[in-house]
Amino acid sequence: MADQPQQQPPEPEPEPELAVQQQQWEGSVEARLPSTPAAAAWPHVASFCTLHRYLPGINVCERVAGEDGVPGCVRYVASRPPAEADQLRGEEAAPAGEAETWAREELLERDDARRRLVYGVVGSNMGFGRYVSTMTIVGNEEEEHANAPAAAAGCRLLWAFECEPVQGWTRDGLVGYIDAAAKGMAERIEVATAGGDAAADCS
Repeated sequence: MADQPQQQPPEPEPEPELAVQQQQWEGSVEARLPSTPAAAAWPHVASFCTLHRYLPGINVCERVAGEDGVPGCVRYVASRPPAEADQLRGEEAAPAGEAETWAREELLERDDARRRLVYGVVGSNMGFGRYVSTMTIVGNEEEEHANAPAAAAGCRLLWAFECEPVQGWTRDGLVGYIDAAAKGMAERIEVATAGGDAAADCS
């Protein structure tokens, strides 16, 4: 009688912790601020509850718990639908139909020495589960040299994230969204610092 082929044992299922790790999304983007020193850019990022001043598309940023800039602080951020935003400006309302998108975000870490801020989403209507972002201001190499020209003393905004897969998004789509947001934020910070605007905490 011919030998029967040996059956291969079934592959073990991944450990629960490993399975969770395989479902994580990670990514990072960078935006340059060529004319803003790191020391001047950082206060605008560190002011946790003034995001609406710098992030395009955000109409609302309000502190709902804790003290601004102190870990444990929670902010409510939202993009109002066009009709509501136009009414607030006293303009003719746009056609209704879009719902407000919002998120509550908790400040997890603020490190002024390293110019790093870490926050997480603790609630939203945008499909986010666990989501943690790290925003860091890094000075250009020229900034380290005393003889460097002032115009070269710019910096970079690094924005990294890790999260569970987000409903209605792809990872590449989320990276593209954050990339555009970082560049828009960098542009607004450049304008603010050029105009001498100081970052202010929200009440």
